[in-house]
Amino acid sequence: MKAKLAITLIVVSFASHLYGQSKTNATVKEKSDLSIGGLAIGTKAPAINAVEWLSEVPDFTGKFVVLDFWGTSCKPCISGFAHVNELHRKYKNKAVFIAATTDESAEEIYAFDGPPVEFYSMMQKPSTWKDFNIQGIPQMIVIDPKGIVRFSGNGIDVNDKMLLDLFAKYGK
Repeated sequence: MKAKLAITLIVVSFASHLYGQSKTNATVKEKSDLSIGGLAIGTKAPAINAVEWLSEVPDFTGKFVVLDFWGTSCKPCISGFAHVNELHRKYKNKAVFIAATTDESAEEIYAFDGPPVEFYSMMQKPSTWKDFNIQGIPQMIVIDPKGIVRFSGNGIDVNDKMLLDLFAKYGK
């Protein structure tokens, strides 16, 4: 009986691993049809309403916008900054990457002592989470230069191939 249970657990674990791997290796086409929280793919994004820019104000002209919703107590959000920093360094001429904080106070944000955010950063109006239908964090939304949502999900899924495909398909 114990042997059957052990074998069953091993099979289920292996199957779960394979399923997870297939999701991780999803193509842009598959991802472009997904929306987990955030806004539906292909819809018009609402205006970005910053209460305060914690960095310089970016020039959005002709660029994609990548909103990275995060919070100071969200460990996955904070661990993702290195990934977003790297994407920002590579694609800052094509996309504006913005760290969009939660509804935390300005004091909490200024006191944040985590890894550096090399991309733009803002505190948004409390209605922004509702406007962008943010259900939880981390959440990343990619918006094309015409204001259309092209990705909504976990920022770890945003990679070089996805961005290059989106730039080619929806850029100028």
